[in-house]
Amino acid sequence: MQVIVAETAGFCKGVRTALELTLEAARKAPEGEILCTFGPLIHNRQVLEMLEERGVREVRTVEECAGKKVIVRAHGIPPEQRRELRAVSTGLVDATCKRVARVQAIIRKHARKGGHTVIAGDADHAEVIGLMGYTEGLGRVVRQPDEIDSLPAHWERVLLVAQTTQNEEVFQEIERRFRKRYPQGIVHNTICGATHERQAEVKRIARQVDAMVIVGGFHSGNTVRLAEVARECGVPTYHVETEQDLSPRQMGRYAKVGVSAGASTPNWMIRNVVRFLEGIRSEEALGRRSWARWAEIAAYSNLGGALGAAWLTAAVSALTRLPSTLQDAFMAGAYVFAMHTLNRYLDREATQLNDPERAAFYRRWRLPLMSASLLAAALALVLAFWRGPLSFFAMVLLVFFGMIYTVPILQPHWRQSLSALKIKDIPASKTLTVPLAWASVTVFIPHLDHIDDAFGSILLVFIVVFLLVLMRTAFMDCLDIQGDRLVGRETVVVLLGENETIRYLWIVLAALSGTLLGGAWLGALTPFAFFLLPAAGVYAWFLRTTHGRRIHQAPVLEILIELVIVGIGVMGLVWNFIT
Repeated sequence: MQVIVAETAGFCKGVRTALELTLEAARKAPEGEILCTFGPLIHNRQVLEMLEERGVREVRTVEECAGKKVIVRAHGIPPEQRRELRAVSTGLVDATCKRVARVQAIIRKHARKGGHTVIAGDADHAEVIGLMGYTEGLGRVVRQPDEIDSLPAHWERVLLVAQTTQNEEVFQEIERRFRKRYPQGIVHNTICGATHERQAEVKRIARQVDAMVIVGGFHSGNTVRLAEVARECGVPTYHVETEQDLSPRQMGRYAKVGVSAGASTPNWMIRNVVRFLEGIRSEEALGRRSWARWAEIAAYSNLGGALGAAWLTAAVSALTRLPSTLQDAFMAGAYVFAMHTLNRYLDREATQLNDPERAAFYRRWRLPLMSASLLAAALALVLAFWRGPLSFFAMVLLVFFGMIYTVPILQPHWRQSLSALKIKDIPASKTLTVPLAWASVTVFIPHLDHIDDAFGSILLVFIVVFLLVLMRTAFMDCLDIQGDRLVGRETVVVLLGENETIRYLWIVLAALSGTLLGGAWLGALTPFAFFLLPAAGVYAWFLRTTHGRRIHQAPVLEILIELVIVGIGVMGLVWNFIT
């Protein structure tokens, strides 16, 4: 079965911000402080269960909020409830979506002038209940276009707004009737831009597939709208919360299926649905699936990264004319395998949120992977010891910092004064420390003996490898962005956002190209530097072309990213052999 996944599927900005604010409040909460959300933070049962595990409870009444810190849900609340909560709680964290807050402001301004407000939406939806609180008793809710005809015709000052997740076509018809009934009325199309994009993409995909699957909570308004839009396109549509709601026999009738998801649906749920659908395949597709499965195993076991680091030592030699041995390759590969495997396992919370399949793989193979990781770390230390005391000391430091990356290094009673309890909690630490470690183990440690006579070349190659691996790591962070956000890991992608990170990577590309060209022109690097220019550009191509496939093809993309490093190493080996 061929599966097409919508690029817009998954968390919208408002939901993401609400979750980030909630998780940040949970992390910074003093011991004994009780956190609660007034109503469900978002309409997704699985995410709410995740918040419950982190001590964030859902309450339904103002009385239950007494003495607690309260998080205002993304849908917003009426102003009267806000005042009541301020009176009984120990503080409010406002997680109201900015788009919803804008609609509230529009209604408040209009109502204070004595005007009536018509809200196109569902009267019992949390967002609409909150919006009605700003109408000062002069609001009405309409769900269908024909309900406009039942409104009083004598209203002089009338405003029409929309629930931010309203169906675009339904609102357009409501607007048409509204303008006919109230020629002097004011219309604000307050449907969220993300909602519009999702609905438009669902229509586009529905024209290409045999069936549509919409993933998200059954009580999520925007998810229900997506299912409605898909059905209106005339294709069989299945609204599901998880893959368990799908029947293999029923879905097996379709050759091509489209998948989209509501704004409160996390990536791991979408990925599980996609994997379920891709598991329903014809015999001729089994070969392709087999290749993808092997790619997943290679990615999950971190063999791709280990091979990349090992082969990279040959490229370093090709750039500097300094000797490179098989011992150097094994040392670099063993270190990278050990550290990546160990930290993936220790940071399994983010792994579970980003890729449940990988988390299950680690649970299943825990003993062999941990044993192999420790043996690889020991091998790296032994090979460094054979190189000499300086190399051994440098490797000891690398292994030490690598092993404590996800381990708390500060005492619990310092928690309130210091927020960074682990190296991984330092902003952008993951994105920057991985390239530093790779450059150290592939450039610095193998060539400590040549620091005095080839310092310039070693420094330039160190920068080249750092920038090259920085691009690799930033792209990996793009694949893991949702889980990193939810567990609070502040990678560069989380800090800057994905679009800003892509722009920043163009600067990294320019710096890498400039270093290669400048080093070759000055004679500090060999002409092999020119062969790295197109290889570096491959990462830019990945960033521009693979966004829509990241949700369900992350392991395959991860291996392709690692293969770029391996390819550079192979070219370096060939160059060394020829020259």
